[in-house]
Amino acid sequence: MIYGVTDAASFAPRVAPGELASIFGANLADSTQQAPGFPLPHSMAGATAYINQASVPLLYVSETQINFQVPSGLAAGTASMYVTRDGGQSAIFQFTVVSIGPGIFQDTSNHAIAQNATDNSTNSSSNPVASGAVLVAYLTGQGALDHAVPDGTATPNSPLSAATGSATATIGGTSATVQFVGLTPGFAGLAQANILVPALATGDYPLVITVGGYVSASAQVSVSGSGTAPPTFLTLVGQLSFANGAASSIVVYGNTTYICGPNRINIIDTSSVTAPTYVGEFGDADLAGNGGKCAINTNTSQPILVDIVGPGSAPTFAVYSLSAPETPVKLSQLSTTPYTYISDISFLGTVGYVSTSWFQTSGNSISAQHGDFAAYDFSSLFPVLVSAIVPNGSAASSNLSVKPNALVLQAGSYPNTAYATTTTSAGGGTTGSAALDVINVSSVQSMQAIEQVTVSNAAIFLGFGYDDNLLLVTGNTTSFRNPGVPDFSFTGNLTLSTMNIANVQNPVGIANVTTDIATTGTYVVQPLGSDLFAIINNPPSTDPTGPASLMIVDASTPSAPVLYPFVTQFGMSDIAAAGSYLLVPNVNGLMIYTIQTP
Repeated sequence: MIYGVTDAASFAPRVAPGELASIFGANLADSTQQAPGFPLPHSMAGATAYINQASVPLLYVSETQINFQVPSGLAAGTASMYVTRDGGQSAIFQFTVVSIGPGIFQDTSNHAIAQNATDNSTNSSSNPVASGAVLVAYLTGQGALDHAVPDGTATPNSPLSAATGSATATIGGTSATVQFVGLTPGFAGLAQANILVPALATGDYPLVITVGGYVSASAQVSVSGSGTAPPTFLTLVGQLSFANGAASSIVVYGNTTYICGPNRINIIDTSSVTAPTYVGEFGDADLAGNGGKCAINTNTSQPILVDIVGPGSAPTFAVYSLSAPETPVKLSQLSTTPYTYISDISFLGTVGYVSTSWFQTSGNSISAQHGDFAAYDFSSLFPVLVSAIVPNGSAASSNLSVKPNALVLQAGSYPNTAYATTTTSAGGGTTGSAALDVINVSSVQSMQAIEQVTVSNAAIFLGFGYDDNLLLVTGNTTSFRNPGVPDFSFTGNLTLSTMNIANVQNPVGIANVTTDIATTGTYVVQPLGSDLFAIINNPPSTDPTGPASLMIVDASTPSAPVLYPFVTQFGMSDIAAAGSYLLVPNVNGLMIYTIQTP
């Protein structure tokens, strides 16, 4: 049985022609065996692996894992794989193929398998590479080559086989010159990147390699140099591996963590952050591939988890009791809502506030945009629509602009107020200014939009978080690609805006920063305390299905927020802070970090 197919370096859920890849499953081979040499065999220990009915070269087989080389002639798209063992055949497994898919080899601590070129020694925290020297990082999935090498054979020393796609790299977010990306002589499917290390202070930094616009997951490399070392904001203390969706949200209730994906909600016991344990999952039949965004309410008669269930054109709410946190029970599921494409939900008391974000198209062009803000009462444990913002002519009340993110601020210092991210763009235009709508929710039956704050360096606001009197809003320099060829995603760069919210219903801008980070969206902003924020930055438009990045924004000087890249991984789409810990789900499971504030 096949459970998954990934690259063999970073275990990304996609493969590229010619690269080294892995099959994970059960009963795959009779025993553990490695290929004895070149050319690589196509059968070992009773096992043969097939892609689109053609056998592939094998490097390693065991009962639970097979490492193989992807055929160089495989076309991008969806491919079919199966494994035969002693005459039996597994079920067919579908997986994603991309033309290029760089994956950096790394150890279990996320440190890159790399050598310091000056002496060919292994790069490590105790043996860093000097700034200005060359680092050789090993990867796979480099894509097309100027000198092709037959599958399953060792790469010759001459001529060298270089990737034809343009290659760039960053170390700690700083551009690093790539001198060479191509196959490593003496191996099959193994590539290397020779990288000139930029001037950095001594420390460990995330290395990201991009080839032909396709982005790798990051791996740490160790550098020595002069200057001040970057702050250590996050330290990995625990992790748990399990199959997770390509996108998920995360909520925490006491010692129980719920990771809500499209197909199921995973339950994790996080009472021990250093050793989280998998409890189980629920919701499969309710979500049916359309879940993924959930929230918890403890103000109702019993604690509940609410999941927004799609499809977006016909969303519903599934409500589960958390009276027994490790065995949730379904209470209700709304059959339909009058609002489509609900993007989020947040609670104040027993009322859940949602925003919507969608647009209509005519051919490949956007013809209209829509965004609503509505309130649902969950006091009966069944969602009941109370009201929605009614357009009344004020700028913040329009439903002719998308509202990709909204949040009702918690009572106390922030009474009766909600914020919604949006844009001044309406209709088919996408060249407006980023905007933050301020909504008075003191009367849930008649909510009023009262203020709209705009900035000119961004076309749309996407996410925000607040810490005391400081609001951090993330945006993008461009709005939806229009016409949408090949898709309608954002094609611009991340922007950061800080605002003073001492007067919560009248935010005052402090700074607007345009970064050089290309992204298709930055929707998640998590306050960590002391004006420190974690953000999830989506991949660029050149690789929209690629890995997302977790970054830290130090806004302790609000007029000059500083961005620190931390890690780039597949399947990161949400984060949650719980006390002094940050919980980060990804496609391969859950990572838990301690938070060190300035």
